[in-house]
Amino acid sequence: MSFTKLMLPFIFSIAMLTACSPAQDTAKKPAQTEVSELDPDTQKIMQTDLSEQTQNDEIPISTEPELSPESDEMIEALTHEQPQEQFDIRVYRAESIGSMTGYIDKVDIISLNDQPTTITGIQINRGNCGITRMYDYQNMRYGSVALAYPRCKVEYIREISISTIRGTDTYQVD
Repeated sequence: MSFTKLMLPFIFSIAMLTACSPAQDTAKKPAQTEVSELDPDTQKIMQTDLSEQTQNDEIPISTEPELSPESDEMIEALTHEQPQEQFDIRVYRAESIGSMTGYIDKVDIISLNDQPTTITGIQINRGNCGITRMYDYQNMRYGSVALAYPRCKVEYIREISISTIRGTDTYQVD
C-alpha cells in the first residue's frame, strides 16, 4: 500500500505533463515547410552548392530547334521592321519561409510591349551571375511579369541583358 501511495504523485505528474503537451502534429509550426514537402526542383535548388555554378555567357531558356539560313534572313527582316522591345526591371529581396536564410532574391521583368514576346535568354552582370529558375517568360504581353531567381545577391546586380527573337537589350540596375 505504501508503494502505491508513493507512486501515485509520479503517475499523476506524468499524466498532467502528457496532457499539457501538444501532439507532435500540432507542435509543428504551420508556416514552416519541411524540405521533404517541397517540390523536387526547389529541393535541388536549395541543395545546390553555389560553387557548382557554371560561367556561361548566357543561359538559354527555350530549347527551340536550329533555324535554317532562310529562316535567319526572315528573322533579320522582321527585326529591322519592328521596333526594339522594352522591359522594366525590378530587383528585390523577399521573405521566404522555404529557404534557410529567411529570404530569397528575385528579378521581375515587366513587359512594356504591345505585341506578345518571349524571352529567349537572360544574362545578369555580363554572365557573372547565373539564374536558377525563370517563370512566365513566354507569350508576354504589356504588363506581364516574368520572374527570375538569380544566384547572386540583389545588391550586387548592376546589369541585366534580356534576349528575345528581336535582339538583346541591356538594362542598368540602380
